[in-house]
Amino acid sequence: MLSALILAGGLGSRMGTDKGLAQLGGAPLVRHIGDVLSGVADEVVVSVAQGKAGLYSEILGDLFRYVEDKDEGVGPLEGLVQGLRFARGDYVIVSPCDTPFLRKAVCESVIRSAMGRDGSVPMTGRTYLEPLHAAYRRGRCAEVFGTALSKGGRAPQEAFRGLDLVFLREEEVRGLDPDLLSFWNINSPEDLRKAESQLARLR
Repeated sequence: MLSALILAGGLGSRMGTDKGLAQLGGAPLVRHIGDVLSGVADEVVVSVAQGKAGLYSEILGDLFRYVEDKDEGVGPLEGLVQGLRFARGDYVIVSPCDTPFLRKAVCESVIRSAMGRDGSVPMTGRTYLEPLHAAYRRGRCAEVFGTALSKGGRAPQEAFRGLDLVFLREEEVRGLDPDLLSFWNINSPEDLRKAESQLARLR
């Protein structure tokens, strides 16, 4: 079984609202991600901030499963750990909630590369890692990331030395997504307006 995990626990301070629920093309950002991930995974889990599972469930219904952060303001590692522990698949493909132009082909490549290892992480640039667009072996990574979190860690890459990972070079990723739109984060109302224009062009 393969799971997908959408990280939607951020504060969204620049957006002025929960980023995952910000509307793009008449649908919440998290729905755009979920539609892509539903095409590659057997289940989609949405990791949300404390007390937000009911809100997301009310808006999105039973399309996805929901898990809440246990602690607030800890960073993405908290959502990743809770999501990995909650998911049911042997491997979990991860995406933040604010990258609505995620390409299915990129997800499939990341998943294939992860098989037999602890995970696969794409790169944009020579050294820049995309740890929130990765695929991870659920049990092993939940353990290693959980240990890092308990020691005050906030980002997944702080625990990478303890894992057997594959890193996908940018040229490999660009072969599937030439403009790297899969990694374009929507962080503000201005970004959202640009995304509306991009969505119109793609349609």
